[in-house]
Amino acid sequence: MTLDLSKVKRQLQDHLQEGLLLVVGTGLSIAEGIPGMWPLAEHLKQVIPNKIVASPDPAWADVVAALDSGDHLEAAMGKTTLNALTVDAIVAATAMFIAYKERQVFGRVLSGKRQLPFTAFVKHLFKAGKRFHLITPNYDRLVELATEAAEIGVDSRFSGYLYGFADPKRAADAHRESYVSGRNTLLRSLPCLSVYKPHGSLDWFDVGGKVIRSPMETDRVPVIITPGASKYRESFRWAFDDQRTSGNRCVANATRLMFIGYGFNDDHLEQLCPGLKVTKPLS
Repeated sequence: MTLDLSKVKRQLQDHLQEGLLLVVGTGLSIAEGIPGMWPLAEHLKQVIPNKIVASPDPAWADVVAALDSGDHLEAAMGKTTLNALTVDAIVAATAMFIAYKERQVFGRVLSGKRQLPFTAFVKHLFKAGKRFHLITPNYDRLVELATEAAEIGVDSRFSGYLYGFADPKRAADAHRESYVSGRNTLLRSLPCLSVYKPHGSLDWFDVGGKVIRSPMETDRVPVIITPGASKYRESFRWAFDDQRTSGNRCVANATRLMFIGYGFNDDHLEQLCPGLKVTKPLS
């Protein structure tokens, strides 16, 4: 059977319309050098023992044994209960490891040496509409960087730049402009990608029990959900639930789906969007 390339292009173009929901997995980031689960697991095996010397955790040995037997990181950590100090160490080590690699990508882009492929995709996508939605479990900010490099706005549901606070309405309003029609002043949308991160982000921080978003590099540990970090899910349930609820609303309203960097057996898919398999045919 011969592939009709022109037909494929037409079908793809028809798919890229408003109502499209993007679901971006770790594959997009891995392609740019951000470590996936296996490199992260090897890194944690090296650094965690030294971080829990003062408070040994026998459960960590169980995690290592499961990893060595072939389990992936999430499965290995799901088989035991780690103590709070070990979880803290895992979250901090994960954030530092990914942030270090992320800075390298940012450096190449900001120096003009690299354009992320997602930037070219976004430029093409926004020829078909002004607002699209994206859900990702990725902690890094490559999606946001690539989108802004295409001169398209990003709605993170936080308002503000250096000390962004959770305010979905004000965040959305920042991507609208007023115009005059007859005697009326109306609002219209500016091109914008709404990004939902139900597992947190490298630029989320706990300030007095509230999650704020800031691009500043600090010595604070970001608010992210790593495998085994259920306490973070509980402590900041409102922040994660808002992202997940909003993402699931997008799933319900989507007329078409596109998966980027995802395998259909990816465990994160069911965690991120339980409505996908219930309400949307994946064939």
